[in-house]
Amino acid sequence: MRRSGLRLTVLAAVVTLVTGACGPTPVRPTPLQTVPTPSSPPAAPANVTVLRWFVGLGLGNAANQVSAEEAFVRAYNASQNKIYISLEIVPTDTAYETLQAEIANGNAPDIVGPVGVRSRNGFSGDFLDLSGEIAKTSYDMTRYPSAVVDFFKQGAEGQIGIPYLIDPGFIFYNKDIFAKAHLPDLPKKVGDQWNGEPWTWDTLESIAAQLTLDNEGRKSTNAAFDATHIAQYGIDFQWADGRTIASCFASGTFLGADGTATIPAGWEAAWTWYYNAMWQTHIAPTAKAIDSALMGYGSTVSSGNLAMAVSWPWAISTYGGPVDSNGNSTPKFANWDIAVMPSYNGLTSSPMDGTTFVITKASAHPDAAFTAMVAIMADKSLQAAYGGMPAAKADQQAWFGQFDQYLAKIFPGNTVSWSVLQEMANYPANPSPEADLPNFQDVINLTAAFYTKMQTSGSLNLTNEMTSLQASIQKAFEQASLTANP
Repeated sequence: MRRSGLRLTVLAAVVTLVTGACGPTPVRPTPLQTVPTPSSPPAAPANVTVLRWFVGLGLGNAANQVSAEEAFVRAYNASQNKIYISLEIVPTDTAYETLQAEIANGNAPDIVGPVGVRSRNGFSGDFLDLSGEIAKTSYDMTRYPSAVVDFFKQGAEGQIGIPYLIDPGFIFYNKDIFAKAHLPDLPKKVGDQWNGEPWTWDTLESIAAQLTLDNEGRKSTNAAFDATHIAQYGIDFQWADGRTIASCFASGTFLGADGTATIPAGWEAAWTWYYNAMWQTHIAPTAKAIDSALMGYGSTVSSGNLAMAVSWPWAISTYGGPVDSNGNSTPKFANWDIAVMPSYNGLTSSPMDGTTFVITKASAHPDAAFTAMVAIMADKSLQAAYGGMPAAKADQQAWFGQFDQYLAKIFPGNTVSWSVLQEMANYPANPSPEADLPNFQDVINLTAAFYTKMQTSGSLNLTNEMTSLQASIQKAFEQASLTANP
């Protein structure tokens, strides 16, 4: 399976791995297309503020999540007599259209979430800047890293969300492969060197070259290296898409300051680096290799034949490989760890997934909605059901400890440097590579087609391809006012 499946398709195959795991679920369950029928709540009492909580645009409609949401709403409504939450759970495949219609028809819900960056596409201008509510209630934003707070700002729209769950990008590395090659561990802090060298993408490339081997054990740097019979690859961007790979080098957006299409220089550099890694130095697998048995049919990390990968916390549960009917897996390696992202042109960029809750601008009760939203975000049972790394620094150590307990069953004796995730949270790619764009779905499709060509053809003139992509994106921008996004 190639990366076009992306993370939700991947997680559908491994969700049983975490059933029954203690503490916050390490991997996020796949949203259901048909949600469980919610139990009928009691009618709202008189003289209370009724708020509608819309669920389904992102996480929230898996069976265990629905149960947790219903339990929270019952307890919250019974705990006080000022606010009554009415839960509205919508199937994922209709949530976008449903919310758009509700907003357009003057029937907008008050609270929406949990919702990620990608799921907010198409709703620019519809969500409230929470700065006023944060100031009014003296809500403590210092509990979150300042870079994470800024990540949830949306241009001129302001602080549309408070940090809730985050998944910072990092470098996975197979310590068994490193040990066999007598190579030291990768850096754990931004600014640290590796083996006396600056930790850059050029340095990572040189390591990957040493760890890419053919079926005779020859390194890719050996003149006799057989690129047609590779047995081990040095680097992959497992389940990343083109924009995410680009943001490993530098943050950016296709939308220029003047409203026209642009491709940031850092993105061009990233795509050139990746293309050469596949087709010239052969340190990264092509689409054909990714789909092979050698590379785990797309699960390249768990194959045991990959030295390094860009990865995220939501993917860690896949490292052990496929699970059996009893929820057990047999990993193909024993020791691994995580490292900080390399730098490019002196800057470090970590593509980060971020989940939050938002309040619609159309809400007639923004103060009450903020009060209820804060209570939703503070509920530990909901946070556990949704999974993901807590954005609040005070909650992270407990999550790491619970994740350690879970992983100990799969990788006994292995130690993970969780501080890397905290370090990477200070360097999120901002704007997110998934940030909203005019005619966003067409732009996503164009980028996906470009990415597929990169992975499947070794004879491209990449400069011309990037120029063509930019021109196509410009046309999509120009059509934005004429064609509604699906």
